[in-house]
Amino acid sequence: MIPSDVKFGLVLTGGGAKGAYQVGALEYLAELNFSPHIIAGTSIGALNGAVLASHQSFNQAVLRLGEMWEQLGYAEVLRPNVGAALPVMSYAAQTLIPTFSKWAVNFLIEQQLLKANTAIFDVEPIERLLREAVNARNLKYGTDLWVTVFPSLHIPGLEYDWLMGLVDVCRARTGTTAHWLLAQDCDDEDTLYNLLLASAAIPLAFPKRTVNGQHYVDGALADNIPLGALAKQGCTHAIVIHLENASTWSRQDFPQQTIIEIRPEQPIAQSDTPVIGSISAVLDFSPSRIADLKQRGYEDARRCMEPIIRTFRTTTDGRRQMVSLVESTENLLSDLPLPS
Repeated sequence: MIPSDVKFGLVLTGGGAKGAYQVGALEYLAELNFSPHIIAGTSIGALNGAVLASHQSFNQAVLRLGEMWEQLGYAEVLRPNVGAALPVMSYAAQTLIPTFSKWAVNFLIEQQLLKANTAIFDVEPIERLLREAVNARNLKYGTDLWVTVFPSLHIPGLEYDWLMGLVDVCRARTGTTAHWLLAQDCDDEDTLYNLLLASAAIPLAFPKRTVNGQHYVDGALADNIPLGALAKQGCTHAIVIHLENASTWSRQDFPQQTIIEIRPEQPIAQSDTPVIGSISAVLDFSPSRIADLKQRGYEDARRCMEPIIRTFRTTTDGRRQMVSLVESTENLLSDLPLPS
């Protein structure tokens, strides 16, 4: 029996396509009948968390999450946004025919043949899959989900280009903090989906999102391990599923929490080449890669959890034996002496 004052949380970190690893780890946790009282997620972890939070049964939620990732493997999730390439071509062409090139791009935007943003990828595929996988009404009354987002610098009249993205990265590195927003506080479906997509809006890769008048991008810029969101809600125990084997956080910041970490035993990047290997791991949604990550997540979760389970069972058995010994001793002391 779990004490009433114990509150279990689940933390899902960000990492793009590496989020398939969390599916395997969650499948193992579901076999243990684990069910969190509260969830916090960043980027792809927020999207995975939304699927979990929108189902009453944790086992059912994990099954649905696995189905969503199978769809991701065969869908064209990272579809290039034509609207990102043409403005770049236009800027280059302006040195020769500035008036015509600017007019041409504006004409295409007005005719809705060209999207007026500089995001590298078209968000439509991932948004469509998210809406299919996450029932907004069910999430509204589901497990509390805290979503990590980063407040983006917004200057009216200026597009969010590579320079603005770099500014946001610098702001995150110099102390601008991420925001934790409760998904259940969203007043309507569009706000909810914007919040989830904002958490995964990698600068330049996907467009920033507006939630309640504030512009947001990927929460991983400032807080990829949102343990603080759970600690603030009085969470006593938390399981963190990392997507990097070198992820770090300060245990001193959470002295009142018991924290269990599940992390990759081996590097999860697909190449040893710096930067390129990390980018490839984040963007590879191929079926074979997803299947491999799910298997690794399951095996690493079992490796991390089995020693804890054995210790728990040993402690429980020891307590039961102690209770039995005490009861036997009390029975012997209460027995009447045999007649002489």
